[in-house]
Amino acid sequence: MNIKQLRLFHEVMVTGKISQAAERLCFSQPAASKMLNALEQVIGYRLFFRANGRLNPTPEAIYLHRETIAVLQGVTRLRDSFAKAKHGQLGKLKIASIFSPAHSLLPKLASAYLNGHSELQLSLQVMNSGQVCQGVSSGQFELGLIDKSYAQGCYDVVEFSLPCYCAIHREHKAASEEVLSASSIDSEDWITFSPATDIYQALKASYAGIGKTFNPRIEVNGSLNALAFVEQQCGVTLIDAINLQHIKALEPRENIVYRRFAPQIHEPIKLISVNNKPLSKAAIELKRAIIDALTQLCEHSEYKK
Repeated sequence: MNIKQLRLFHEVMVTGKISQAAERLCFSQPAASKMLNALEQVIGYRLFFRANGRLNPTPEAIYLHRETIAVLQGVTRLRDSFAKAKHGQLGKLKIASIFSPAHSLLPKLASAYLNGHSELQLSLQVMNSGQVCQGVSSGQFELGLIDKSYAQGCYDVVEFSLPCYCAIHREHKAASEEVLSASSIDSEDWITFSPATDIYQALKASYAGIGKTFNPRIEVNGSLNALAFVEQQCGVTLIDAINLQHIKALEPRENIVYRRFAPQIHEPIKLISVNNKPLSKAAIELKRAIIDALTQLCEHSEYKK
């Protein structure tokens, strides 16, 4: 028994004529008659009897026709699913990320993709970099974004260096300068992240390079917290391009301006993906969108507001 035989059986049930059934399926009539006979031989009993120039169904055929319709509908759905999977429209795309991209960049990119793929599901999990690496290496996630250099695992890596900008209160005496540096704000208090971060160490090195004292007075673990202190004129901070893009678009702060910092300080970020099995079509397309977005952010040279 095969799908062609089931389709022929269905068409004969609908038309009552082997000739019409064959025409609807683009079969020759002899081929259709042979196929119907073969089906009856396989199951061991007749499905139709001829009367008044028509093939009339037996009671068994009437019952089996309902089952056959269900099977043919399932095959149609399966065929559609194969086509949708080809274009990344089915399945569940699993991504893991550190907080910053998961808060702004990834929802924007993923939602744009999901809008065109209504049956695709998405799982976006926020984790620290070590957990993201482990999840991608084990195949739990297809894509991941991390912010530090970790030992290489079983994943592919695309590296980016996000430019950082100095957030300073609008009324600060140095706010009118287009480019800020350790020398122009050498006595300023800094709102920083942990001393273990690359940004902290780069800031410290920039002050040491000109023989000035770096003053990290307030330590936070999020850019929004840092900006809240800048608004209260407690100091200045550095913010990477991903966070800055999100804040300027959705959470603008009128009393803060953003300036380039010299020497330029970068926040490293890596896009990692599984390499022990092929990526899904959806993951391939979203990976390309992430790379394009991060490349554009890295190419920005300044903010004027």
